[in-house]
Amino acid sequence: MKRAWVVSICLLVCFGANAQNADAIDSLLLAYRQNPGNGQALEEIVNYYRTENLDSLQFYSHQLTALAGENKELVNEVLLTRVNAYMLFNRYDSADSLLQQVKLDESASPRMRVGYIMATGRMLFFNQQYDKALENFYIARQQIKDNDLTELLPEAYADIASVLRQNNDLENCARYYALALAGATAANDAELQVRVCYALCRIYNGGISVDLDSSVYYGELGMEIARKAGYNYGYATMVDIVTAPIIRQGQYRKGIQMAKEARRYIEKYNFPQRSLYYQILNEGFAYEKLGVYDSAMLRMTEGATLRPTGIDHHRLKYLIHKSKGEFNQALQAYELYKTKYDSIVSGRNSASLSSLQARLEANIKEQEVARLTQTAEVQALQLSQQRYFLGGLAILIILLTGGAVLIYRQRQIKQQQALTNMELEETRKRLTLEQQYRASELKALRSQMNPHFIFNALNSIQEYIMMNEKKLAGKFLGKFADLMRIYLHHSQIRQITVAEEIEALNLYLELEKLRFEDTLSYRIQVDEHLDPGLITIPTFLIQPYVENAIKHGLLHKNTDRELSVSFHYHPDHQLLECEIVDNGIGRKKSGEINILRNPDHQSFGMSATKNRLELLNFNNKNRPIGETVHDLHNKNGEAIGTKVVLSIPILEFAS
Repeated sequence: MKRAWVVSICLLVCFGANAQNADAIDSLLLAYRQNPGNGQALEEIVNYYRTENLDSLQFYSHQLTALAGENKELVNEVLLTRVNAYMLFNRYDSADSLLQQVKLDESASPRMRVGYIMATGRMLFFNQQYDKALENFYIARQQIKDNDLTELLPEAYADIASVLRQNNDLENCARYYALALAGATAANDAELQVRVCYALCRIYNGGISVDLDSSVYYGELGMEIARKAGYNYGYATMVDIVTAPIIRQGQYRKGIQMAKEARRYIEKYNFPQRSLYYQILNEGFAYEKLGVYDSAMLRMTEGATLRPTGIDHHRLKYLIHKSKGEFNQALQAYELYKTKYDSIVSGRNSASLSSLQARLEANIKEQEVARLTQTAEVQALQLSQQRYFLGGLAILIILLTGGAVLIYRQRQIKQQQALTNMELEETRKRLTLEQQYRASELKALRSQMNPHFIFNALNSIQEYIMMNEKKLAGKFLGKFADLMRIYLHHSQIRQITVAEEIEALNLYLELEKLRFEDTLSYRIQVDEHLDPGLITIPTFLIQPYVENAIKHGLLHKNTDRELSVSFHYHPDHQLLECEIVDNGIGRKKSGEINILRNPDHQSFGMSATKNRLELLNFNNKNRPIGETVHDLHNKNGEAIGTKVVLSIPILEFAS
């Protein structure tokens, strides 16, 4: 036994705690076969197979459990190793069954307790019980700190980030993943590094945000880490996830090769069916971009057969027909895809509003209100008790000095209670403001997706189709799809650059120009001192004013409709100024027409925008966003249009 123990220590020194290469595992297996009682070598064998092969893991785990005998700590450790391995390979039913077998008593070590809490949290996360999962991860993180188990912190950070990812919380999610990656890199933990790189690659490929450079960077970083560590399963998962952003980035031929490689790994490791579906379509999207339409259509058909309930094969079909100039088929495929996509987005938004992190900010404030309320009640009870005690002291006439001290203390408690009540009231106000802010943002978003605009735009496109103007129909159908995509993307974030706002305005005005049959002309000007890619403004701030100018100013004019949008930057005052000028009939005349048409009419879009503007200015009272409206007149006093000026401070709203 002593000789076996020495051999194990030597192997640990030579090959490291994780035994992450073939030479190491071969040497460990040889040492185990020469001496089946070599417990430490057997532990390293089990640790190796937890990321490589479940059958081998099960076999050697049974050997180690038999060797452990009455050692409950080691038995539980083996069970938890198998639980986490089954979850890694998406075998959650088996993992849950094994987790029930873990029995902890008072003798369990802090490390074992933390491992059990984290494994339970991961099972809760898989079952979409995000609130309970996050609670488990926070408890684990605190116990890690209390028991000086800092080497486990990176895993806790990664688990917390995985919950935040479900609510599209990019800032906090990326922060926790960065902590996890730094810790895993310092500990040379290849498995956790690959896990984090996988998550970040997915996040930046549209999981939360679209940043293809970052997505490809983390994808290729994860592949390199897995390759160097000999972590074959991890390499397979990274190839599977990074293929899509590589193709979206424009590396079509490389993407096709990687998709084929991913398909081989999918078969080898028995990945879920949806992985094969997406790799088939990845090839199809790449072939479509390369103009190899027959191969693209074959992949589309193969994907549709494999997973009829999917939606992305409809998008591929739309793109193929559009590129081939088959606009009728393209329109049919797009309408089918859009219907299914809207249904999925609606479901996601509904789930997001009721999920943990969508309520997290409000919940934190509600917990703070509850805590402060409880504190106020305790202090009120203390005050009451102090009064009774003071009454008894007065009756007994004992120690005037003690009575004076208690009176002083009573005053302090009153002051503390008053401060607590003030803080409680302020917190309630902040909670109400947060709720109003969310409601206002949703109203502003809905006002952008103007059903009349969508109806008119689609009617115009349909008219081109009926007139056999296929190229124009395809052109404007593409622009309409691009505009919808931009609006959906902007609805997920609070800040966009001026360049992104200009892109959306151009698409919107081109479609409005189509609606007015070229009687509308517009121009968008940018100050030469302004870099539109660096300056950010609140989302959906300017477009409602442009839409209002068209709807209420230019719509009632028959010809020569003109609209200008200009951006001016004042670096001395850190101020961005946006002017929207139209040559319409003016506010007064427009109001009269609206009253004649509908006496009860109210501008919903502008009302929601003004409410949101007030909420944006609530925390920036020193430098609020300014709005000024000017009625334009000629020398004869006749109305010749309207000018709206928005003054947007840069420092407060830059991202």
